[in-house]
Amino acid sequence: MSAYPKFIGRAFDQICFVVRDLDEAIDYWRRVNGVERWSKAYDLAKGQVNKKYWGEEEDFQFSCAYGFAGTTLIELAEHDGGRSVYKDWLDEHGESMHHIGFRLESTEDYEAALGHYRDQGIAEAMSGWFRAPEGNCKWAYVDTRLQIGCYTELYYVDGVAREAFENFRDGKSDQFIPGAPSERRKD
Repeated sequence: MSAYPKFIGRAFDQICFVVRDLDEAIDYWRRVNGVERWSKAYDLAKGQVNKKYWGEEEDFQFSCAYGFAGTTLIELAEHDGGRSVYKDWLDEHGESMHHIGFRLESTEDYEAALGHYRDQGIAEAMSGWFRAPEGNCKWAYVDTRLQIGCYTELYYVDGVAREAFENFRDGKSDQFIPGAPSERRKD
């Protein structure tokens, strides 16, 4: 590998904002920024495994909405429960940009990228894994707040999850995450 991790830099594709209310944030992005198409996914963390918050197991919960500005993924994240870097961010900064993201091509690239950040002395803040026979998504936030003012997400998707991601981006589907509830459950 060269001195610079080119495989990471090629993968930049996301900006995320932590919000208190997905519907209000979507309305803003539509009216002000012209991002019309959104896909909501409530209770997104419920089925995840290997959920960690600063190295400890944690049952955090969150919901997200996804839209594309060109080929850049805009993610809106709403904290729903547990200890999470979303809740910490809201408490410290209010609603604002939370992280940038790099979508890696494979689980090997994902693991190599995490190792690279660890080698740079950058800690993993929060992580999880959507694991399914038809498609996976592994993700982690690394703590680059001191260096760039926000977290950095490393993630990869495969199988039907990757296909759904690409179909939503390309306008072939209105659903970003297969099987995720698009309406809030009433308990």
